[in-house]
This record gives sequence, C-alpha cells and structure tokens, in this order.
Amino acid sequence: MATRNVAVFIDAENLFKGYGKLDIPDVSMEDILKQLESAAALAADGGNIAVARAYADWNALGLEDYRRDVERAGVQTVQVFSVSKAEKNAADIVLVVDCLRVAAELEQIDVFVIVSADGDFVPLVRRLHELNKYVVGATLPDHRPNNVLEREVDQYVTLKLAPKPPPAAALKPLFSSGEQAAPAESRPRKSARKAPAEKPAEQPEARAAQAPAKKAAQQEEPAKKAEPAKKAATKKSATKKAEPAKKTAAKKSASQAPPAAGKGKVNWHALAQEIPVVHAEAATSPEDYKAIIKKVLSDSKVRSFSDQLANHGGPLPILAMAIKAAAPKLSPSDARVSSLSRALRFALAGTQYALARESDDVQPVLVRRSTKPEGMLPDLSLDDIQRGVQ
Repeated sequence: MATRNVAVFIDAENLFKGYGKLDIPDVSMEDILKQLESAAALAADGGNIAVARAYADWNALGLEDYRRDVERAGVQTVQVFSVSKAEKNAADIVLVVDCLRVAAELEQIDVFVIVSADGDFVPLVRRLHELNKYVVGATLPDHRPNNVLEREVDQYVTLKLAPKPPPAAALKPLFSSGEQAAPAESRPRKSARKAPAEKPAEQPEARAAQAPAKKAAQQEEPAKKAEPAKKAATKKSATKKAEPAKKTAAKKSASQAPPAAGKGKVNWHALAQEIPVVHAEAATSPEDYKAIIKKVLSDSKVRSFSDQLANHGGPLPILAMAIKAAAPKLSPSDARVSSLSRALRFALAGTQYALARESDDVQPVLVRRSTKPEGMLPDLSLDDIQRGVQ
C-alpha cells in the first residue's frame, strides 16, 4: 500500500493553556513532529508530513523563543489577530477554515492531525470524515482532551515529554511555603519538646466552694443516666418505622438517576448508547434538517437525554453525540447550514429547547425555554440562515 500524505494543524494557543497562563511546553517542536509522524505511519500508513502549521497570536508576550523553535522545525507559524473580545476562539476559527481549504484543494492529503484538546474541533473532525479523511488528535499529557473529541477522531495520541532537567540551583528552594527561612541558630531542634505548663495550686476557698456543687451533681447523676437510655429506645423505634419508607424512596431515586461516570458526573456516553436510530437518511436542505431534528426530539430516549442535558447546562458536543446516535447521517453542512450552533438555533425554534451562552468565549449550552435563562440565543429563521445572520 502506498504511503498517505499527512497534514498537521497545531492549535498552539491550546498547547500553552491560553495567553493568560502561558504555560510553554518544555518539549521541542521537532520532537512533537517526529511523534506525530510515527503515530500516523503506524495507524494510517502515513508518510512524511506535507503540511504543518501552528496558529496563535505570536506577538503575545513570552512567545518569541517558542516561535523560533516552531519555525526551526519547519512548521509555518500563522499569525492570528482577534477582531473581538473572544481571543480564545480566534485561532480555532482560522485553523478550521485553513484545514477545510487544504482538504478541498489538496486531495492528495489523506491524514489530518489536529493538535488540540479542544472540543470545539468536533464538527471539523466530522466534516473531515465526510470527506473520507483519516483524523488523528493529539495533545500533551497534562491536557485532558475533550471526551467527545477523543471518541470522534480515528486515533488519539498523547505526546510524550522528555523535558530538560532543571539547573541544580533550582532543586534547592530558598524558601518554604512562601515564607523566609529562619536563621539556623534560631530554628527549634527536632528533639526539643515543650515543657508542660505547671498547674497553679488550688486555694482552700475554691475547694470549699466546689464541695456543695459536687454533691448536687452526684445526686442528679442517676436521672441523667436514665435519660439517654429512654431517648435511644425512642429513636430506635422511630428509625425502624422510617426504614421501609426510606428504602422505597432511595430505590425510586436510583431508578430515575442517570448512569454516573464517577462521583457526581453523568455518563453521557452510556446514555447516548441507549438511543436508537430514529432517522437513517441525510438532510438535503435546511427545512429537511429542521424536520429531522423535530422527529429526533419526539423519541423518548432522545427527549430524556435532552432533559437531563438541559438540567446540567450541557455543551453542544454532548448534544451532538445524542443527535448522531439518533440520526447518524445528519450533517449541517449537507443541509447547507454553516455550523451546528446556527443549525440548532434554526431547528429548535418552536420546541421546548433553545441554546444559551454566558459570553462570547464559551460554548453554547442546551437550555429549556421555560426557564428563560440569561444569554439565551435568539432563534434563526430560514431567511436568517440564507443571509448568514450570526
């Protein structure tokens, strides 16, 4: 079998955890490319990397040295400027547009590697699959990838780090817990123990005053001992009566609760697996897409999933997982709707659900209209879709 050409798209902003934290990874870009090339060769008969691009605001303070390392490895650095306050998504959008352009114009590229842990790339992965491309996801070991993204890609690679050892001086902290260390002569020795404080001698007057009180306490003691026994018997009887009702309530609550994926977390993947295929065909137009979504929402399993998701303020990738289970071939792009968010704002009009977003730099979440949450996004009409209204 002939080797397949590989393209690598690096969300550099995601690699160093945002411009605010700026946690530059202590690993060379050349080493990252070698690992990606090896993984693509093993899993997808990938050959050499034909296209490699990294996206970020490279003018950000602290990125000069990292940019030089990236360019020395032969990776093209793509400068991204944000035109709004949502700096977080600026690189994502340029990366997606660039990636789809390469997929359309360079048909010889078969393997696409997306270096990011961000769930915003799930729609991109799905579109690449529709174009019959093999998709590899990758990120650093301390970046937990979005669980939907991890499942959507054909292979997920955790990059191995071989950081340089820190200088010897860095291994000897000068201070402990942020406080200045005390001089050696003033530090307490481990063997030194604090002497117990001496009790002051009891005065005769105090002993005389305590005698009547002690006698009264001795007289009350039998009555006090009888009291707890009486309370314990009453409590035991009440507990026995309440036990059956408590067990029934617990059983009922357990049957209604969604499966858990760890303490306090809903296992959305397990819930999505219970959803049957409601519609097996692709959408051919925006109106068709809307009709299919309404049909999908009429299924009891999908409705139950959506209700629980709305209760938790679940983001779009989780909702997309349920829609894919119920309508495997449904795609906003086939229906000529540009994105999942806009498609659902159009398709959910007239239903009990809507999308809401707290700010421009976070993903929309599914909500119930009846709760009238803050940040609820307005519905889009077919005319809005055709005019590209955002």
